[in-house]
Amino acid sequence: MKVAFSTPDGFVREISARIPRPVKSAFFSAVIIGLMTHLYQFTNKLYNYDELINTPNGYGTGAESGRWFLKIIGDFTGAQFGNYSLPLVNGMISVLFLAVSAALITGMFRVQSTFLAAAVGGFFISFPAVTSTFLFMYTAPFYAFSVFLSVLAAFLMVRFSGKIVLNIVSVVLIACSLGIYQAYFANTTSLLVMNMILLCAFSGEDKKWKDILFTAIRYVIVLAAGMILYFVLHKTLLHVWGLSMTSYQGLDSMGQTTVKDLLDGLKSCYRDFINLFRGDVMCLNPTKYVKKCYFLIMAALGVSTLGLLFGQKGCKVKKVFLVLGYLVFPVAVYLIYLMTPNGWVYTLMAYPAVFVTIFMVIWADRYQAAFDTKQIAAKGMQWIAAVTSVIMIGVYIWYGNGCYMSLEYTKYHDMSYFQTMVTQIKSLDGYNDDLALALIGNTIDDNTNNTGSLVSGMFGLGGKLDSNISAYSRNYIIIKYLGFSPRFCGYEEIKELMENEEVKEMPCYPDDGAIRIIDGVVVVKLMDS
Repeated sequence: MKVAFSTPDGFVREISARIPRPVKSAFFSAVIIGLMTHLYQFTNKLYNYDELINTPNGYGTGAESGRWFLKIIGDFTGAQFGNYSLPLVNGMISVLFLAVSAALITGMFRVQSTFLAAAVGGFFISFPAVTSTFLFMYTAPFYAFSVFLSVLAAFLMVRFSGKIVLNIVSVVLIACSLGIYQAYFANTTSLLVMNMILLCAFSGEDKKWKDILFTAIRYVIVLAAGMILYFVLHKTLLHVWGLSMTSYQGLDSMGQTTVKDLLDGLKSCYRDFINLFRGDVMCLNPTKYVKKCYFLIMAALGVSTLGLLFGQKGCKVKKVFLVLGYLVFPVAVYLIYLMTPNGWVYTLMAYPAVFVTIFMVIWADRYQAAFDTKQIAAKGMQWIAAVTSVIMIGVYIWYGNGCYMSLEYTKYHDMSYFQTMVTQIKSLDGYNDDLALALIGNTIDDNTNNTGSLVSGMFGLGGKLDSNISAYSRNYIIIKYLGFSPRFCGYEEIKELMENEEVKEMPCYPDDGAIRIIDGVVVVKLMDS
């Protein structure tokens, strides 16, 4: 009996032969464009306010922020390898997870065009929300894994609709994805709504409206079950670990939405969806060219959809479902507004908005497959998708590099600022290395420190500041980057010093006299209490 046992080269060829060309196109496009967009960050050690604390190791806040699965895998990887913020390693692991996710999306919707499949990968990896994620390099691989889980859950539900076991697996995947980062729940909902729209538009007579309705009900049940499982496991594990939920970003009230919160959230969903082409939405549309492309995308989708509604014969109920799908889509994309109505939503949390562009690409591909390729409309949709993809991905690559460069300027300015402060401290008469250090106040008001990150006006992004000298984690610049590590006074000591009359009379830094030795402590007064 012969046993088939291939060589490594043969194994790779066999696997490659089974993968459709568009799927491979999406994967390799994501890897290549990912490097073009993010290599700057991967080959430098840049930081933001959270990265400061989690360098050289750490994975962020776990179960206290509702991220119980992040704690599980973070503790596991920490025990095996350590959770080190290694830019190139963390970055490439993240890119691979996102590239596989892009490939799954392409396979999920059976994209036929190799070029448009490459656009799916390009959008998925260059979107500004990914750039924002890589500002938190210490946890980027975990977040990318959460994205992968959210996409895989949708993939199984769409491609294996009749497999009950795989739908149950999707429930678990949704719960685990939520347990790493809650905002990515909207990835799954967006993909499922996209599939519903495509079913209503292109399924033909072989798919009755009742079948589509039952599919929608199944999706809702699986999504709800995933959310319920997430909350059950969260409450259980918090109790087991003896932890309590934080109020950060309104996470302690997640799922407790009032009618007013619901209405306000819906308003925000539609507002941001429309503002993609006419306003500013969390740095997702950073230039006028991107805004114009969004307008062209939505106009093309609108015109082609109206053509299907009024120019093609078909089931009227399916057409009604199609309209409802379009109405639900903005809510699915910006679902975070409903999930945390009391939270502050920024670029990192808006990753699901990438599906606006990806849906356009998939629609163009499906539109040509459904109709005669000689039709001007079918060719027009392909060209609109191709041209807007090239422009937008090009801008996103440029924008990502600009954001990283601005962050590097911020790093230089921060380190220079605190290096000067450390020099002044060590230059005090009577200074010795046994003295404790007390920084009085939270905010530094210094008119000479106003250059920001030089290019911040263009390359602003949620997740980074123009200056970290007043950030909550600024002490870590002094300790980790400058190597100056005295004993810092605690809260009670600082509180007592703030009541000291000599401290009250001191000017604020950087004015002369703002640094003194008082009662055996180096006092740096940053602001008046």
